[in-house]
Amino acid sequence: MAKKICLTILILMSFFVTSLYCFAFSPCLKKGTLIKVYTKVPLTTQNLEEGSRVYFIAPADVWILEDKAIEKGDIFLGYVSMLKMPVLGVNAAMSINIDSLVKKNGEKRQLKGKIIFSRSDVLGGTLTNPASYNTTIHPRKVYGNPWGGTLQYVPSGEYEFGQHVRIDARDNIFVEIGEDFYI
Repeated sequence: MAKKICLTILILMSFFVTSLYCFAFSPCLKKGTLIKVYTKVPLTTQNLEEGSRVYFIAPADVWILEDKAIEKGDIFLGYVSMLKMPVLGVNAAMSINIDSLVKKNGEKRQLKGKIIFSRSDVLGGTLTNPASYNTTIHPRKVYGNPWGGTLQYVPSGEYEFGQHVRIDARDNIFVEIGEDFYI
């Protein structure tokens, strides 16, 4: 009789201990999650400075199981963390960090993240096109012809002045979550 009671208690204790984590589940958006956003106002390096406040809008709901983590119309608030103006040979560059999320009901929550443009978190910063080209002759013997060669155009070392970069509403931009965001 004592063995049956001890065995029953042991089975119940092992059930509660192993299934305890199931009762403590809270849904969250994991670090690294990408959420598509858009901007209503075009953002350009001409009008912005480092530290300027910017906002982005979620165009669709984001669900976790049966809970809405982010609703359509929620606003992501952020700031310009890095801004470089165009110079000779290099286009302008910009990077934006997200620090909070404003829900449709007015609730403001902390959210660490950054804006991801097409491939990286920096928009622009690319080299400009060469302003002029020089011709270079590469002499070589082609099929036994002693005067053969190749004429090649190479950049002269002079480059065009850089251009400002711009984000429009139709551009593909995403917010990458920097830490777990619990609902």
